[in-house]
Amino acid sequence: MKDIILNIINKYLKLFPEESKRQEKIINFLKNHNDKEITDWNNFDGHIVATGFIYALKEEKFLVLHHKDLNMLLCPGGHMDKNDDNPLVTAKREVKEETGIDDLKQFNVTNDDQLVPFDIDTHVIKFNQRLNLPEHYHFDFRYIFMIDKIKNVKIDVEESSSYKWVDIEQLYTGTNYGKVLSKIKRILSKNK
Repeated sequence: MKDIILNIINKYLKLFPEESKRQEKIINFLKNHNDKEITDWNNFDGHIVATGFIYALKEEKFLVLHHKDLNMLLCPGGHMDKNDDNPLVTAKREVKEETGIDDLKQFNVTNDDQLVPFDIDTHVIKFNQRLNLPEHYHFDFRYIFMIDKIKNVKIDVEESSSYKWVDIEQLYTGTNYGKVLSKIKRILSKNK
């Protein structure tokens, strides 16, 4: 698993060499942990997660969920399970579990490897009181999936309290995705 993820990061950095400094933390994390540890929820150095940005082409809107524990709007995503072959599998599984949507068309950032995400982000998850989880890092592999038009969503009520479809500017201002706005705009312009 670790080798697959390091290979994805290497390919990602060939596309985005300006992010080499930004990716140092995840590379060091992978060097210092084994396959089991990188997906272990009890590894409070951090763990691998994946996110699916779902974009409805007709309405030009993104799906966001109100996450109960974090009290914020987020795109669907979650922890990589030990049975997931790679972060893309995780992103697709989490999207289906959290929204019921499974007819996704992936936007690929490379012509030869769909496993390479459009973004890899490292962020701190604050102490979770409900689950009694200490602060830790999430190493987030972010993919963009497209659907033809907005659909009804079946949220996971254990994790989310509501959902809404937002335009790209709302995605930028209402969530933690501001630093990837330019990447998302470039991707969307290629699909018009």
